[in-house]
Amino acid sequence: HLDHFGAEGTRVLGWWRRSSLMEAGDPEGAVRGALTKIHSVERLVKDFSPGSSEELVQRLNDFVASLGKVREATGKTEVEFPVELIKRLDTGVNPDKFVIDALHTCVVENQKVKGKATNLQKFHDALVEQATAAFPVEAEAYRKLKSNPGSG
Repeated sequence: HLDHFGAEGTRVLGWWRRSSLMEAGDPEGAVRGALTKIHSVERLVKDFSPGSSEELVQRLNDFVASLGKVREATGKTEVEFPVELIKRLDTGVNPDKFVIDALHTCVVENQKVKGKATNLQKFHDALVEQATAAFPVEAEAYRKLKSNPGSG
């Protein structure tokens, strides 16, 4: 369980405590701070009682303020997310699964390209072999040019 009480008696969330000490221009700290705030809101909503509405409003306001800090910390940083990632998040898929699937797709595409390159090299070798048999003089000149690329 990540909850514990800090030195000043404040509630902190495990390793996310650093968010309260966030420096300006620290996007990671700002995001951690926002996550801490939303976690705080989630816990209060889970254990909601009619008398805690003022506290809920305060925590929501703190969360909204932390989003402003995230915006300030990132400055003019342009961040783009793949549309497919957003779609998967909307359907509840773990973002790590998206990354794993993307990596798998890259591996498959890499294998296809490697196969094409291998076949192209085989075709080149066969073409040179056929050209050597059909045009021995020209093939010898080609080999000389290929072995001395600077003299041409």
